[in-house]
Amino acid sequence: MRNAAKVLIVDDDKSSSQMLSEVVKRMGLKPIVANKPVDALNVVKLQTVHAALVDVLLPKMSGVDLVMEFRKTKFGDNPVVLLSGVFKDKTFAADAVKKTGAADFLFKPFGAEELMNSLKSAFKDALSVEKWNVQSLLTRKMPSSRERAKAIEHLEAIHGNDFPYVLGLLLEVSISGHLNIVNEAGEIFGVTVTKGMITDVDSTESQSAGVLAMITNGFLNQQDWDEFQQAGNKKFTLDKLVQEGYVSPHAVAVAKHEQILSDLKAICSAESLRVNFGPADTDESLPKHAVEMVELLTAICLSIDEYFKPDYLTGFYSGVLKSPIQIANGHDKLELRWKEPMFAEMTKLKEIIKRGGTIAQVLDAEPDKATQIYQAVHYLVLHRDILFDDIERAKDLTASLERYKKIFAELSERTADTIFEYFGAPPMASPKVVETLFDEYSKSNGPDRLPREASPELIEVCQKCFELIKAAKVIMTSDFMRQELMTKKKSDGAEKQKKSNEMVARGLELLRKGQFAQAVDTLKDAEKLHTSSLSFMIRIWAENKAGVGLGKPQLLETLRRMESLPPDDRKSAYYFMAMGLVKKALGDPMAASFFEKAIAADTTFTEARRELNVLGAVAKEPKDKKVDLLTGDISQVISNLFRRKAD
Repeated sequence: MRNAAKVLIVDDDKSSSQMLSEVVKRMGLKPIVANKPVDALNVVKLQTVHAALVDVLLPKMSGVDLVMEFRKTKFGDNPVVLLSGVFKDKTFAADAVKKTGAADFLFKPFGAEELMNSLKSAFKDALSVEKWNVQSLLTRKMPSSRERAKAIEHLEAIHGNDFPYVLGLLLEVSISGHLNIVNEAGEIFGVTVTKGMITDVDSTESQSAGVLAMITNGFLNQQDWDEFQQAGNKKFTLDKLVQEGYVSPHAVAVAKHEQILSDLKAICSAESLRVNFGPADTDESLPKHAVEMVELLTAICLSIDEYFKPDYLTGFYSGVLKSPIQIANGHDKLELRWKEPMFAEMTKLKEIIKRGGTIAQVLDAEPDKATQIYQAVHYLVLHRDILFDDIERAKDLTASLERYKKIFAELSERTADTIFEYFGAPPMASPKVVETLFDEYSKSNGPDRLPREASPELIEVCQKCFELIKAAKVIMTSDFMRQELMTKKKSDGAEKQKKSNEMVARGLELLRKGQFAQAVDTLKDAEKLHTSSLSFMIRIWAENKAGVGLGKPQLLETLRRMESLPPDDRKSAYYFMAMGLVKKALGDPMAASFFEKAIAADTTFTEARRELNVLGAVAKEPKDKKVDLLTGDISQVISNLFRRKAD
């Protein structure tokens, strides 16, 4: 479970979320439960989450809107399954899936097996054990031995022609260890690499190949070999020929060298190979028969037409045809490579590689040289001279840059305590809470978590975010600095509140003059300095008159917030005015009673009386009476418009 993929479960029903957690655990995944949308958003801001199960009906925010917010964070396009026990309409489900990009929509109640089958299908790509093919490694730099060994462990079955590339990954970083290889016929090969060289290849044909090499090179004649076998030496090591006096130690070294190359060629000719690698530490000196990677590549590339058929090469590079080519080992080494015979007539290839072009561009420039181009590119790739940019990874890094820019823009305007409020902490959170949130952020968002391909700009912005949060942590975990911050905030708060009150008064003045849009802007600016129930109620009044936020979901959310205000605030004339307007926009017949309460609370509230008169005119007019928009009484025109809206 320690390294399992994380699945966020968002459901306000605790018994339901517990059942979902158990199913997720049974799948070998790690559940993270959030019962509120705000908690779920804090999770995806702080942690790396691979998938989510989201109930559609949640308090304060719908599951659909929550998933749309997820998409704006590093959660991105990860898979989501929507759940609902209330919304049973298939059209609604289809719309929700389309809007959120969800993988599935399940209707409650459902059984554990049904849920598990849905999750297996929905999450298979994101949560399955990662498997790579060799082509996927073409865009990975993997500078460390550990990264390369891990990459080989992730490989699916490979073609024999892929083996030189895989072997080259290990030898380039001078790693030591053992490769276990099985071909499609079940034959087993063992390849030992020591400090970046091939020191042994073991197969059922190794001994025969070694003896043949000694006979071919004149180190052992057929008569001596027959005599050696007649002496009962059916199973032996080549070294025994030295012990019996048939050949010199030098002969064995030469033969072993050729035997290794022979076995490696046999491995490369297989249709299918399964490979795993076990690293090992060794202080052994290299034997004389050790084979360098360059020797193997030279042997193979001398017969490149035999080993790498055009169809193989076309398929091998199909995924990176339009990926920019990177020079991996420096221009100087590449300049030496251009002097080799293979590149004598490859003028376009050289030019396009130097400027970071693509294989597709080279093929377009010289379509009659497709085979030679693929062979030349493969030669460079096997020597690790070039790599390819991962276009999708580049898109992800661009998205990460934009996300960190937004985080920085948001946090740079905040004080130390409100920085942690952004991640879900209560006001003036305790040092323990701050430490926990900082640790969570660091695990997923620290600069050291960025991929090696991250641009300098991404690294810089990520570092700036980290430093902001780190500095805030220092303040919030120091008693002296916390107290200093509280004193300053109290002083600043009084000044901001004073300015905010002045702006609210100005907004109310604009509102009563009928300048609704200007009033909304002024009231929003006031709330940036200081938020109060009064500013909120007047802003709702202004937005309603300006035609802002009149969609049913927004109106219902406003209604919920209005009803949750403190009891004393719900006695204000401004409260009744705002509630009346929201009710009227929803077509609620109780709207009139709220305007009446506003007048009772403040007999000079002419705006409330005007709204009440409009509603009275609506009630008196027959529904089928037509009013001319150009010549009719303005109150009748407005009444008709509101009546149609209510209907």
